[in-house]
Amino acid sequence: MLWLGRPPYLRWFAAASVVVAAFTWDASQRATAPFPFAAVDLARGQPITMEDIEWRQIPAGTLVMPLLDGTSAATAILAGDPLVVSLISTSPPLPDDTWAVPVVLPLGAGIGMTVRLVFADGTATPGVIIQPATEDSLGLVTHGLVAVPESVADSVALASANGDLVVLLEP
Repeated sequence: MLWLGRPPYLRWFAAASVVVAAFTWDASQRATAPFPFAAVDLARGQPITMEDIEWRQIPAGTLVMPLLDGTSAATAILAGDPLVVSLISTSPPLPDDTWAVPVVLPLGAGIGMTVRLVFADGTATPGVIIQPATEDSLGLVTHGLVAVPESVADSVALASANGDLVVLLEP
């Protein structure tokens, strides 16, 4: 007779324990910390000011706090998006009358360093690094950005694309 068997007390106890633990977890106060969010839409390259930031409480340790001094938007940021490290840039704005050209840079070159770009025919032009080359977790190196005078930007871009450009770093 099946109805005379022992009831599954152990299963009932386990299910009740899971429900009590879930309720306790949900009712507990978790630690929160303020984190910056975009208060308005930000265009790529737009400097981020304190008026553009809205501070919201999020669970502590969820996101890494970025440094916000002297930053600009690395991409278009919509209002309400968190200002994480990948969305902001600390590179300085382009100097007047210059163009940013992607160039193969050594990994040790940093922002603001002066470089001399030498063409295959021996002529050279000065430049300033505004975004250094980076290496990802797979070992792939991205090009850096160098600010060059507008008069030679086309020549630098063509030489860089053809691999005919040598970058000299100032010691």
